[in-house]
Amino acid sequence: MPTTLTSGATVITPDIVDGYQSARPAQTIIHRVIGRPDPDVTLRPAGTRTGTLELVFGVEATAIAAEQALAGADVWTLSDPDRPSIGMVFVVADGDLSRDLDPETRNAWIVTAPYVEVIL
Repeated sequence: MPTTLTSGATVITPDIVDGYQSARPAQTIIHRVIGRPDPDVTLRPAGTRTGTLELVFGVEATAIAAEQALAGADVWTLSDPDRPSIGMVFVVADGDLSRDLDPETRNAWIVTAPYVEVIL
């Protein structure tokens, strides 16, 4: 089954997700205390995932449509039944949304979307 990105009635189905990177910002705060070897600590959970998605399309018009859709002010749901760990609700943020011609094949298009996971 394919990977899908949905927002309302808009559905993006890339030919393949060629790249997925995620990181979670650590939010625990360390307070260094003068004259003590050990710090005080304010414990906080890590933040939601941030990273980039690389979506590959074999048809230029489909890549353009995906780029335009992701450029809107929308909340997206990513799902992939073969890779459930990448499933999330996200917004496109904190970076540049780009569309590139694949340098190797010169026939596929890669849409790269920076994301921040959100909890609704």
